[in-house]
Amino acid sequence: MEDSVSPKKTGLALAALIVTTIFWGTSFIITKIVTKELPIFMYLTLRYGIAMIGIIPILYRLKGFNKKILYGGIITGILYFISIAFQTYGLQTTTAGKAGFITGLGTVLVPFITWFAYKKRVKYRVWIAVVLSVVGMGFLLLEGESGVFFGDMLVLVCAVLYAIFIVANDNYVRKVDIYLFSVIQLATLSLLSLGSSFILRENWNITSNTLDFWLIMFYMGLVVTTLTFLFQNYGQQYLTPAKTAIIFTLEPVFAAFFGFLFGNELLTVFGLIGASIIFIALFITVIKND
Repeated sequence: MEDSVSPKKTGLALAALIVTTIFWGTSFIITKIVTKELPIFMYLTLRYGIAMIGIIPILYRLKGFNKKILYGGIITGILYFISIAFQTYGLQTTTAGKAGFITGLGTVLVPFITWFAYKKRVKYRVWIAVVLSVVGMGFLLLEGESGVFFGDMLVLVCAVLYAIFIVANDNYVRKVDIYLFSVIQLATLSLLSLGSSFILRENWNITSNTLDFWLIMFYMGLVVTTLTFLFQNYGQQYLTPAKTAIIFTLEPVFAAFFGFLFGNELLTVFGLIGASIIFIALFITVIKND
């Protein structure tokens, strides 16, 4: 696929996905801190509602709207919503760094989901990566005085769902207008978040927060959400799923880094060993997979 794409577009796609992983890396610790005070679905409502503001400049493209964009955006939006909900709940009882590495396990699962959906053979090194991932998860779950955290299990569910999302998203972004596709995805996320908050009767005083809070929320909405959706959908158009997955392995590294920088989170020896094993597993899964 990439042979038919100009080096300039390939380079831009590569840069877009790397920047995406950096922004994603910041989201773990920010989400963990903000949701200590703000109800989870209210937080997601604000985040994706603000993200909708960021897509206003591209609404002129609505003339290219069609059913494939609508159905694809809704399906992938639902998958993403369920995934991010599990991750956000999981972050309440685990660290940002651990959540990043566990979420990264979705990369290992992508070949298996592709095999299940499209009957593509799973290579031997992927099986090796799965074994390593299980071992790495064991070390991560042993970290800390409380032993296995319920939050780790929730984030693991997130990883499975996100792997399904990657495969489904890859199937659509090559066939539709990615900007309109991103609009439908974000609209789906906004409505599902708002509906969930309403059903759970979450309460929050909108006037009780500082300017710093709103600056953080606009960063999460416009940069970490709107921009990364556009960047990811753009990048997946011009890079193979394997190369995309390789770049995504940077996300847990950045998550751990920002967790340490802003949350003073440190992995124990068990955590470092587990994270290292998982990182090796991620690379074994995707390297030379074109």
